Amino acid sequence: MRTLYFLTLAGMFLLNACSSPKNQFEKGNYEKAVFLSIKKLRKKPSNTKQQAILKAAYAYANQVSEQKIIQFQQQTDRFKWDNVITQYQQMQQLYTELLQCPGCLSVVTAVDYQQQLNEALAQGAEAYVLAGKAALAIEQKEKAREAYRYFRKAKSYQDNYAGIDEAIQKAQSLGTEIVGVSAIPVASKGLELNAAFFQQQLLQLLNQLNYRFASFVSLEALQAEGLYPDQVVDLSFDSYTIGQTFLKETRETVVRDSVHIGEIVDSLGTKTKVYGKVEAELQRFEKTIESGGLLNIAIVQPTTQQVLFQQKLPSTIIWTNDWIRYQGDKRALTERELNLAKNKELLPPPPQELFFAFTQPLFDQTAGILRQRYRYLKK
Repeated sequence: MRTLYFLTLAGMFLLNACSSPKNQFEKGNYEKAVFLSIKKLRKKPSNTKQQAILKAAYAYANQVSEQKIIQFQQQTDRFKWDNVITQYQQMQQLYTELLQCPGCLSVVTAVDYQQQLNEALAQGAEAYVLAGKAALAIEQKEKAREAYRYFRKAKSYQDNYAGIDEAIQKAQSLGTEIVGVSAIPVASKGLELNAAFFQQQLLQLLNQLNYRFASFVSLEALQAEGLYPDQVVDLSFDSYTIGQTFLKETRETVVRDSVHIGEIVDSLGTKTKVYGKVEAELQRFEKTIESGGLLNIAIVQPTTQQVLFQQKLPSTIIWTNDWIRYQGDKRALTERELNLAKNKELLPPPPQELFFAFTQPLFDQTAGILRQRYRYLKK
């Protein structure tokens, strides 16, 4: 334990040494050295050692940043202002910290870079607006989404840039994919089933995901307004069937031992419990109906009829009705058997109810597939 204690102390000492202003200064981490010196001088303004480190570190930090800024400004990269802005922001943060340290201001003169930062922000915003306009002029949805991101970046640099909100809105509108979701015909002999609820639930869920560049609309609504989707999610149930009702009956005798069946009284009036076997004749009934089929999911490009994605999802649902009848001593039955004895034979659910149960696992799978498929339109 003592060894561990000394090791822990040594580790803490090493950690503190590595994070000291002097250590950071010697490594060339001048900005970090300034921050650490400020922290110490707030606690003890008269610390001459920290004053010396602060003076030297702040001078070097300004010098290095200004050299980097000159290098960045000489680059041909249209987004070079990102690096320039980062440098000015870092130096302006040092300026703000120094103003909140009276003991520090007696050692260094804090340099205010706000004007230079504002000019760099304006230049950066201009660069992103020009990039956004160029992307938007190509008149492609993917490029419109790219333009949207450029305009958003410009707004983060200069919130009041003229017309920026309108540009963002226009880019988002032009970059949005209109996805039509088809009604779902059900191919099932002799059955008229309504799958509209599936489409409605799916549309509601997908639109609640708030995809920035996707709008999910029923194909019928688009056609009614004379609009054309960019993609179509074509859903159909293949070969949906409701099987025959199957009834299974089994008989058995159940016996339970060591059951309290009564008591006897001896000549002295003492009562003694009597244990023995009890039995009952059981008739077990199990009525089942199996429904099954396939959901076909296809994503189609409507102008070319190109299938972009296709998958078939199987589903099977079994409706079950269990009950028992018995003759004999009910104490021979388990708790579950007693509960089943209370059940009665039920009529099968209507076809629409069976169909709804069949679609529930498919709904979750379909939503997951489409969520993954359109994730690129999220941001």
